[in-house]
Order: sequence, then C-alpha cells, then structure tokens
Amino acid sequence: MTVIARLYVIRHGETEWNRARIIQGQADSQLNDLGETQAAMTGEALKAIHFDKAFTSDLSRASKTAEIILQHHSDVILVKDQDLRERFMGKLQGTKGPTKPSEPSLEPIEAMVERSAGWYNREIVPYISSLADNPDGRCRNILVTSHGWLIKSFFKFMIATGVLECTEDLLEASPRIPNASLSVVEYSTIGSGSEQRIGSTVVRYGDASHLTGTQILQDNADMDALKS
Repeated sequence: MTVIARLYVIRHGETEWNRARIIQGQADSQLNDLGETQAAMTGEALKAIHFDKAFTSDLSRASKTAEIILQHHSDVILVKDQDLRERFMGKLQGTKGPTKPSEPSLEPIEAMVERSAGWYNREIVPYISSLADNPDGRCRNILVTSHGWLIKSFFKFMIATGVLECTEDLLEASPRIPNASLSVVEYSTIGSGSEQRIGSTVVRYGDASHLTGTQILQDNADMDALKS
C-alpha cells in the first residue's frame, strides 16, 4: 500500500456571527480576531506540508482562512468555488433560532450534498486517479476550506455511500466540526496491475487539537436553529 495523496478539509475560523449564534448560511460574514488567530494556528500546524492544490468556498470567512494558511505556501494557487459554500439558509440568514426546519426558503440538504459531491467528483477524483495511474513516489496534498454544515454532511454522505472509509470511533470522537478544525482523507494505492484499487480513508475528523489554548465554540447556530 502506497500513500499517493492527502486531502485536508478545514472549517473556516470563527466569526462574530458564530460567537453571537446568528444564522450565517451564505451571508458573507467576516473572520473576527479569534478566527484569524485560529487560521494562523492552523497554518502553523500545516506549514511543513507541501500543498499542490488549494480550494475554498468563495465566502470571505472561508477564503480568508485559506489565504492565512497559504501564507506559508506562496506558490500555491487558491481556487474559489461556490459549490463549497455553506447551506443557503434563505430568510433565516442574519436571524437567531430556533425555527422550523420546514422554512421554504432553505436550501434542501440533498442539494447541498449534491453540489459538494459534484465538486469532489469534478476536482478531486480525476486528480487522484491520475496520480494512481502515473505514480512518482511523492504524496500530493490538497487544501480545502469550507463550512461546518457542508463539511459534516459531505463526510456523512461519502462514508455512508462507501466512497470514503472511516471508523465509528473517529466519528464519535468529534460529533461537531469546530471552527478551524481539520479533517484529513488519505488516498492509497492497494494491489497492482489490473487488481490495483484506490483506498480513501478518513484519518482525522473535526480535529481541533492544534488550537489548544484558544476558546473553541462547540455549537453551530445554523444547524442548531433547526432542531425541534
């Protein structure tokens, strides 16, 4: 088994709307001072990683997080993609919950998952396949910054459908996706020749251990607002 790539998926740093428990959705809120510190700490934790590609939601809180992390990687081009945006919360954006999950202006969760999976199939799958077909012995690293609900839903769907492998213990250890937390997927070639396949395993999930010493919110206003 040879590791050919790792995908680093990071939630944006904290915003004032996170702190005030205001529903953000696709409203373009900014990182607060702590959020920028969290992004810098994440960048410090990852500065020894050589990133080959970088993607981010085009919303400021995610793209700014990526830009701070990439200060250690000035040669990497950051690609912004709307498909990595948080769930659109419609009329609820800018308000506080709780509210009813039947609000008609909400983006269906299925639609959010579909666009995130579509992004993955468009940008990540062909790249990983090309590495497996033309191995050179070097592990490639991909940075992605996005949002809590999208990240959690994406991983849940990919694991449930068998695209990604993950142990129950790892998921249970971090039921939330805290601000600036890190999830990592490791891609390996298994077997050889016509029997070769690519293994895709979640090795870290919602890990905020690199943020030790900072105050980390354990809730998500967008998700919690719709709980009945």
